[in-house]
Parts: sequence; C-alpha cells; structure tokens
Amino acid sequence: MADRYELAYVHARVAGSLAKSLAGGRAAELLRIGRLEDAWRAAFGDAPPSLPEARLVAAAEARALRKAQADFVRLAEGLRRDEPFFDALRRKSEFARVKRVLLAVRRGEAACPEALDPGLAPGFDEHAFPSLPGMFAGGRYGWIDDACLADLPAAENRLDCQFYRELWAALDSVPRRHEGGLHCLVALEVELENVIWALRLARYFGLDLSAIRKLLVDLPGRDVISAALDGAARAGAAPGADAPPSAASGRPRAARAPSDSGRKPGYEGWKFAFLVQNPSATRSPDPRDIERAARGYLYRELKRSLHRAPFSYAPLYCYFKLKEFETAVILGLVEGIHLGAPAAEIAALAPVGGSL
Repeated sequence: MADRYELAYVHARVAGSLAKSLAGGRAAELLRIGRLEDAWRAAFGDAPPSLPEARLVAAAEARALRKAQADFVRLAEGLRRDEPFFDALRRKSEFARVKRVLLAVRRGEAACPEALDPGLAPGFDEHAFPSLPGMFAGGRYGWIDDACLADLPAAENRLDCQFYRELWAALDSVPRRHEGGLHCLVALEVELENVIWALRLARYFGLDLSAIRKLLVDLPGRDVISAALDGAARAGAAPGADAPPSAASGRPRAARAPSDSGRKPGYEGWKFAFLVQNPSATRSPDPRDIERAARGYLYRELKRSLHRAPFSYAPLYCYFKLKEFETAVILGLVEGIHLGAPAAEIAALAPVGGSL
C-alpha cells in the first residue's frame, strides 16, 4: 500500500514532468512550427526517421501515444503496481486497439494492429487475428463477434461505455484516504463526454432523446446523463443544419428535433450554459464549439485538481489525462502540417485552443 512519502514523491515527479511537457505551456510554440521534421524534433527531442511524409505522420502518432503511456506507467510504478484503478486507466489504449482491430478485420488487413502499451497483458488473443470469435471469446470483450463489423460505430460506442464503466468500478478498490476526489473527476469527464456526444447526435443525426439516452455512458450511483439530455433537447430546437454522413448509410440526414415538448429556447438555465458563447441565443451553436469549450474546461479542472490532494492517487489520474491533451496537440500538429492547414486551423485542433 502506498504511503504519504511515496505519494508525495509521485506528486513531485508529476509536477516536474508536466513542467517540461506541452501541458506546461509549450503548445503555442509547437503550433508555430511549419515543417513536419521540425515538429518531430520539438516533440520528441531527436531527429525523425527517413520516411515518406505520410508514414512519418503515422510514426509520430504512434510514438506520441506510446510515450504518453510509458510516462504514466513509469510514474505509477512508485505506487502499487497491481492497483486495479491504474490498470483500468492503462487499458484505455487497449480499448482503442480493439477498435483498430475491428477496422483492420473489416478492411481485410493481414496483420493485427500492434499494442501501444506492450507491458499490459492483453485482454484478448491477438494471435487468433483475424478471427473475431477466436480473439475475443470468453474475455472482457466476449460480446464482440462478426456481426459487429456491420455497424462499427455501434461497437465503438459500446467499447467506450464499457471502458468508463470498468474505470468507475475500479474506483471501489482505491482506499478512501487515497481517493482525493477521483470520483468527481471521473464523473465530470464522463458527463462532459455525454454532453458532447448527445449534442452531436441531436444536431447532426436527428436522434430523439430516447435514442440518444441509449448511447450515453451511465455510471451507477451518479447522474451523468440528465445534463446531456437537457442540452440535446435544446440543440434540437435549432433550425436544421448540414449533417455529416450517418453512421449507417454514409449519407447526410436532415436534423430532427428531439422529442421534448418542455424544452426551452437557448441554453439559459442549462447546467453547462457557461460552455456556450451566447446562452440566450435561440439558434443552437455548433457542437464543435461547445466541445472545444468543454475540453478547455476539463483541462483547467485537471490542472486545478493536480495539487488539491497531493497525498492521493488524484495527481496521477490528472497526469494521465493531461498527457492525453498533450498527445492530442502533437497529433493535431503533425496532421495539420501534413495537410497544409493554416496555422489558425492547426491551433483549433488543439483541445484547449493551442494554449496549454
């Protein structure tokens, strides 16, 4: 069991590591870089491999993800290495890998996508690729079968819900004296993810509230859904907008207002009205703008929480999440440079507007 000395040591290492990372304020510097090779050097501190640009982008993405995962594992080693909550956090990369496996099988690819956290024991039989029953039968992903290939978005949504429910359940293993507000932080993350997802489903795909409700993450003992449904109802009151391809057909669908006869125009009175630039406006804002505001809000909450309970597991969780933000900046940077996007558009790809 970790003691106060170990936790204080980990907190100091977390603070020191973040001071040298993008989360310490170097994002704006990187976002001014215009060459992919220079971006690689700035992000990783060494020369890029000699690869065609498209492959260099893929290599940069893989390295950023592996580095974030390895940095977290290195810090967590100072505490209980068998802590279920830390394992549940680490397994997020495996849930992402399972999504890549499903896509690879549907595309008929020859090799199983590799793990980005090779130190974590796999939760499925990777050697059985490309047989989905052979890979996943009997394990935590035992519900995955060939039928999932017909609706990958539905399978991905179920994986997202499963990850958060497993993470929430793993919190039960954290001693009360080391909890440090983890339940509130995880619940906030899930609630904001639900808000973003619900607004997109209402605005772009025209789903009603009952259909949206089925696609949100529910956590036992905590209401993380009501605010999302309230926001979706308000989003549905806006006039129709251009819709992206639907998950099933690949064709645009006209938006349809969620069925809620009691909805109010605008976002005044909504729990997350502060994410909306003009809450009293009758026209609903673009969900992407609310998403950027939500990411920034979560980032600031994580930064504040980093030092609130130094003798708990909260700093390590905050570190894990802040490294995700840093990785998102790197991915947005290299992809934006590769696509030749203007600097302002590249900055918009950063989860907090490029000003970490």
